[in-house]
Amino acid sequence: MSGDRASGADPAVDSAVRFVLVAAVADNRVIGRDGDMPWHLPEDLKHFKRTTTGHPVVMGRTTYESIARQLGGPLPDRHSVVLTTRDLDLPEGAEAVDSVDSAVAAAETAADEMGVETVYVGGGATVYEQFLDRAAGLILTELHAAHEGDTRFPEWDREDWVETDRDDRDGFSFVTYERREHRDPAAAGGAECDPEGPDD
Repeated sequence: MSGDRASGADPAVDSAVRFVLVAAVADNRVIGRDGDMPWHLPEDLKHFKRTTTGHPVVMGRTTYESIARQLGGPLPDRHSVVLTTRDLDLPEGAEAVDSVDSAVAAAETAADEMGVETVYVGGGATVYEQFLDRAAGLILTELHAAHEGDTRFPEWDREDWVETDRDDRDGFSFVTYERREHRDPAAAGGAECDPEGPDD
């Protein structure tokens, strides 16, 4: 947020809620191809559902539409905050916002109504990038192989994070990271979303 820059507040802690990025990431940082995931991993889908149920989930339009195609609507038992510049008519359980600031406010309101303190960020790439600096945690499904794709998880400095949990499976691992220390938030803004980007 621009206010964060002026006040020197750390976006990772200057919020009523705790933002956690959730993603399945290939060894080469690929997370998507043609608007979908380039792999079929039922255990990861179950892990995502188990992790996010009962919480708000922030995502871009393309991610929301991919989910809606598969499920016939928004994520059940969650509140979807869809970051987009388009005028969308969304069903109950989802709302559209046009900026990161608005997404944060909507997520905080939803979290309060749901009685939770954690908001999950479910992609795509631009939305992950916009929330990375304000995230307190990462929950990654790390695939032990590279995949072809057109969408990648943003680069992140592992020195800023500490691994707190790891569940190794055949070909992938469920890994949780917590932010080690809060960095200078000078680069973490809440600008209006890029018309070409946040819809992923």
